[in-house]
Amino acid sequence: MALTRDALIQYLEEKARVDLSQAEDDTELFSTGLVDSFAMVDLLVFLEKHTGTKMGPEDITLDNLDSVSRILAFAREQTA
Repeated sequence: MALTRDALIQYLEEKARVDLSQAEDDTELFSTGLVDSFAMVDLLVFLEKHTGTKMGPEDITLDNLDSVSRILAFAREQTA
């Protein structure tokens, strides 16, 4: 199942309880503390569900997961 921007935003707003309405797609989520590290585990499970792949330790990087645009690009790579 392909991950859409809307589904990701909705997920982050509901699970991480953060308002992303004023955030840009390249706004850093974890580096700035907008989303805390506790949400990372839930995000990984969410991504595994949407990409159909298992995430390994090498996948858990800010390069892959620190913004909406990075998460979407990472999800596309996993499903390609």
